[in-house]
Amino acid sequence: MRLLLVDDDEALMETLAERLVKQRYAVDIAVSGEMAQEFLALFDYDLLVLDMLLPDIDGISLCQLCRQQHIGCPVLILTAKDSSQDKVKALDAGADDYVVKPFDFEELCARIRALLRRDGQGSVAVLQWENLRLHPDTFEVFYGDQQLHTTPKEYALLELFLRHPSRVFSLDSIIDNLWSFEDPPSSDAVRTHIKGVRQKLKAGGAPKDLIETVYGLGYRLKAIESPPHATGESGSAGEISTPSQSDVAAAVSKAWTAHEDTMQERLRVLEQTVSALHEGQLSGELLQAGRSQAHKLAGSLGCFGFAEGSRLARQLEELLAHSEPLDTRQVSQVSLLVEDLRQNLVSGGSYKTSALASAPTLLCGGVEAEFGQALNLEALSHGLRVVSVATVDQVEKQIQVLATQPLSGLALWLDKASFGSGVTLLEQLAQDLADSPTVVITDIQDFQQRLALVQHGVDRILPRSASAEHVVKELKHLLQEEKSAFRIMVVDDDAQVLELLTKTLSPWGFQVTALDNPAQLLLRLEQVQPHLLVLDVEMPEVNGLDLCQVLRADDRWQLLPVLFLTVHEDTFTKQQAFQVGADDFISKSVMVTDLPPRIWNRLKRAYP
Repeated sequence: MRLLLVDDDEALMETLAERLVKQRYAVDIAVSGEMAQEFLALFDYDLLVLDMLLPDIDGISLCQLCRQQHIGCPVLILTAKDSSQDKVKALDAGADDYVVKPFDFEELCARIRALLRRDGQGSVAVLQWENLRLHPDTFEVFYGDQQLHTTPKEYALLELFLRHPSRVFSLDSIIDNLWSFEDPPSSDAVRTHIKGVRQKLKAGGAPKDLIETVYGLGYRLKAIESPPHATGESGSAGEISTPSQSDVAAAVSKAWTAHEDTMQERLRVLEQTVSALHEGQLSGELLQAGRSQAHKLAGSLGCFGFAEGSRLARQLEELLAHSEPLDTRQVSQVSLLVEDLRQNLVSGGSYKTSALASAPTLLCGGVEAEFGQALNLEALSHGLRVVSVATVDQVEKQIQVLATQPLSGLALWLDKASFGSGVTLLEQLAQDLADSPTVVITDIQDFQQRLALVQHGVDRILPRSASAEHVVKELKHLLQEEKSAFRIMVVDDDAQVLELLTKTLSPWGFQVTALDNPAQLLLRLEQVQPHLLVLDVEMPEVNGLDLCQVLRADDRWQLLPVLFLTVHEDTFTKQQAFQVGADDFISKSVMVTDLPPRIWNRLKRAYP
């Protein structure tokens, strides 16, 4: 399916496009209404995402124009305006959905999927042609009972044919449907993809000409006696695999790294605007540029997790939108907002860096440098951190280096020459690895040697052909399997702190419940039955110290481990916390790095 994103915030749209491409969509990006109309004249799109405010036309007018031109695909409007009146205008103009910036990437992708399901065959659970079945929700392909493992483009080819079973597709039309405008392949490359699909179909038991060549025209599915149909049966496909919160956090953090320079450049335009305001030399062009950059920052910063930055940028946009010249007080206000925005980006960025430093650490020994890099990239996408050493002998020394960062998992690559060293290492590290999953990657088939590995605490044995993705997923599964039984409740009236803590703790495998209303604590404790409670000291109406006193007087919760979070690091506050029954006390300045291992250590002692 082909989607068109129309928004002049290229950094935000590129991040969204990356997410959509991974879900098997072909995506084009237009940064103006004029460019969007050029794309629409060239291609048929399955869905349009339109920003409300474009440089040359507003999104509502562009939506109306599309409907006048009988473009019937679903339209989703993006905007920073959230009033009911704006929503009514957009929907009356022909839009199918309306999303306010800043948005959550996962929610937006889900809304896009929902619109596509509502439109035509996008709503079916399974696409089927003879014995060939595609499951659009899980991207799985079956021929009879045989699952076919296809590449994303091979899957997209099959989906295209099954959604239009009677149509002949030329090479050009296949390219138009499955590749973005900026990345078209050669005709030979498309033929290679078709050849690959045919080979996999044949290996799965399909006739070799299920995808037949119509000479001089293109390709289509070979006609069968019974008509193609879609069914709601689930077949043997599993449920759709949704990304975990840690996966989402890692993806957003990675996207921020890619586009941070763009955000800084937008901030520099605002700083130039402030400088010109103070000097009384603000041109209409620079004012417009400042307003535009503030608008873009208001939308994109919130999506990248900078909620406060988004709020500051929105205030700037409103101030710079005044038709009258700004007075002295307003100029001062703009200056302060820009300075606060600069500080917010600096502090927010450091949080993201700290989150990576606090991520569960996987140590890999005996791994080649190139494969180690692949492991690191794969781990980052799962909210994990990998440290690699070239030989098994270096592992123990590296563990000493990582003494301040608890080891979360170990992977060893062993061959016949290094097997003895590996077993000796496992013996020496038996106590250190007692709570950490251990995986060995080896082609050794000798039963006694494999038994020795298992007896020394190895949880999984994988072949040396295992990919970086396979190794990381296996370690992550083992890591979270161990900790997933633990429920953590976090109570703080600051929604941003709760969000950050949830993203920080999720990669460790804990089940996290966030509560921003301390008055509901007793009720939620009954519902969740947590194994550990994290309390903020200062909250409105009731503070954490009072809450802890009540819990310690309740026979149901008197033994529940309680960790306090606070911005105060003075001795008196710490003494108060421990006097009311705290088990630990952590400053918010180091909570991202210190809280996960402290929680894990406390749980190991409380629930041996």
